[in-house]
Amino acid sequence: MRHSDAFTGGWTTRHLLLGADLLWVTTSFYLSYRLLPVYRPWLRAGAADPGHFSEHAWLLLLILPLWIGLAAQAGLYGRTRLAWRLVLQRTLRTSALGLAGLAVVIFAAKLVEVSRLILFGFCLLYVPVSLAGRWLVLGLLALRRAHIYNVPRVVVVGTRERAREFIRRARHADDADYCVVGCLDPEPLPAGTTVEGVPVLGSTDALVSILTREAVDLVVFAMPLALVPKASERIAAAVELGLRVVVLPDFQLHRAGYSIADPQVSLEFFLGQPVAVVSTVRWGSGYRVVKRAMDLVGAAVLLVLLSPLLAAIAVAIKLSDPRAPVLYHWRVLGRNHRPITSWKFRTMVPDADRRKAALAAANEMNGPVFKMRNDPRVTRLGRWLRKYSLDELPQLVSVLRGDLSLVGPRPPFPEEAERFAFWQRRKLSVKPGLTCLWQVNGRSEIRDFDHWVQLDLEYIRRASLSLDCWILLKTIPAVLRGRGAY
Repeated sequence: MRHSDAFTGGWTTRHLLLGADLLWVTTSFYLSYRLLPVYRPWLRAGAADPGHFSEHAWLLLLILPLWIGLAAQAGLYGRTRLAWRLVLQRTLRTSALGLAGLAVVIFAAKLVEVSRLILFGFCLLYVPVSLAGRWLVLGLLALRRAHIYNVPRVVVVGTRERAREFIRRARHADDADYCVVGCLDPEPLPAGTTVEGVPVLGSTDALVSILTREAVDLVVFAMPLALVPKASERIAAAVELGLRVVVLPDFQLHRAGYSIADPQVSLEFFLGQPVAVVSTVRWGSGYRVVKRAMDLVGAAVLLVLLSPLLAAIAVAIKLSDPRAPVLYHWRVLGRNHRPITSWKFRTMVPDADRRKAALAAANEMNGPVFKMRNDPRVTRLGRWLRKYSLDELPQLVSVLRGDLSLVGPRPPFPEEAERFAFWQRRKLSVKPGLTCLWQVNGRSEIRDFDHWVQLDLEYIRRASLSLDCWILLKTIPAVLRGRGAY
């Protein structure tokens, strides 16, 4: 079910920006090739001739999906009009992440024949070309709005808050242009009544006659159908006339007085039926697939590369205490309270769990989670492993299994989750991970558990491929510094 086509029947601003960006990416790449003779002497005197453009054009097969995917994840094609400051920031981030991705591919595939100067020049040129192109597209659309013609004409059934909200949204929509010509109400209203400046044309009994004599493209039901007399007949009549009919799906939430922080109402098919889905997790299927692929590849590569280190740590733990196990079985809660078992390198004495209750008074974290800087249960080797988060490495196996993700809120113990405030439980709505915003913002130096959870909820709200990559990159210096790890 397409969200925008129900209203416009065609392309929206989002589609135009995405389509134009395909052109800007290609243009930037071509300009980089053409300008190479200009900037080559300044950067790399005596470099080999780049050859014909056709020798490099195949790179667009890699660059186009990578750049468009990163730009989409950054929200550059979102439904909300962005401030130019945010557009600049996200465009720069897209170009930087894209360059890093290209570097990884070129290094892994040993593509020595690829011109690094062309790619570097492309990444620099993409930013101004994309910004100028975006300004051009939005400017042309604004010019079109200034000379409105042939825009969808809308009749709204309803005069209460839902109708008012729809009219306000239609008036300030970035995706398309609408002209709300009038409203209808089940009850006759005094002559001259308006809703957000839109005249009330009469009662719903007059709907069919209005549709047959006025130029109307779209009928929007902005009230419960149960309150509209002969609703099914009126919908059938509008459809029979070839008009589009939209029933706002979230009116029941407004009438019930729902107060959900950061909700998203989306239209989906569930068991073959169109339904309105309300959720605070805005993770699309595309992002979930890419995130899972990144987990699989990242965990597998890290396990292979770090296998000598893993073996050395296991030997060191065994030598430090031959009678104790090398691994600690970590029983925690995963997505939506699913119990999962993961593994960490043992950093504490064997009876650490039994001694935890006696240390409760020394807890330095304000909340249900236990954190203690000089925990007497931690071994000498364990303290070093914890400082650099090396004890976490066996959890890469859980990432491969799908219980954990590379990036996500840290999983809690069941006894900790029992003490969560109601709003804090939302951190369990997504798959937990090895690193997160808490991890790269000081870890245990954050003593307020509410602050910790707020960082987790911020990640859930803003989750994207670019944010995941940013957190992973920030994790490296955070781990090497060992700040807040104990």
